Amino acid sequence: MRLLAIITSYVFHPLLILFYSLFLLLCLKPHLIGALHWSEQSLLIILIFIYTCLVPAIGIALLKFTGLVKNFNMEDKYDRYGPLIICAVFYLWLWVNLKAQDNIPKLLIAFILTSIICIFLAFVLNLKIKVSLHAMSIAAFASFWIMIRLFHSEDHIYYFRFLKSTVSTFHLHHLIGLSIILAGWIGTCRLYLKAHTAEELYLGYFVGVFSTILAFSYTF
Repeated sequence: MRLLAIITSYVFHPLLILFYSLFLLLCLKPHLIGALHWSEQSLLIILIFIYTCLVPAIGIALLKFTGLVKNFNMEDKYDRYGPLIICAVFYLWLWVNLKAQDNIPKLLIAFILTSIICIFLAFVLNLKIKVSLHAMSIAAFASFWIMIRLFHSEDHIYYFRFLKSTVSTFHLHHLIGLSIILAGWIGTCRLYLKAHTAEELYLGYFVGVFSTILAFSYTF
């Protein structure tokens, strides 16, 4: 069980959630970026991965190796300030540059802004409580797809297309249900690993949902 909880924590690490969201958005609605299939926008996917996952991860690793962060789990809340600042800088840079381009869909811009709001709220809340970044990110992920289903599905496209030749049977409703189940499972794993208290998890869920609503309200 412990091994499964650890694997879950790494597979659904907060740094990866934005990348997952972009890829799935392109699988669902590639036409928003003038494409027929996600592979036509592979360069955008790579750039998003570099600026939201790879470069922040390298920055956090440097903090660890220089002794500014005690360990990668950041069990001490004070270890989180440096990594949060690094993520905030790169996410802000990405948001400012992408929102100035007409060919980038507002849905992607909204989720980047969601991530930025989450980071800043986590930074402030971290002064008092070690809010769960895992809970925050997966709650934002689930809320993102719920917002798309409720307010941004006028084209009636609900099935994901992973392969060029066929449209899969994986429906948007399936992803929403799966993301909600994942939110519960990830929270359970973090509790099992004693990485957070229930209060820190619930606060993380709230921040994720609140940040998504705020970002979508501002963007649209």
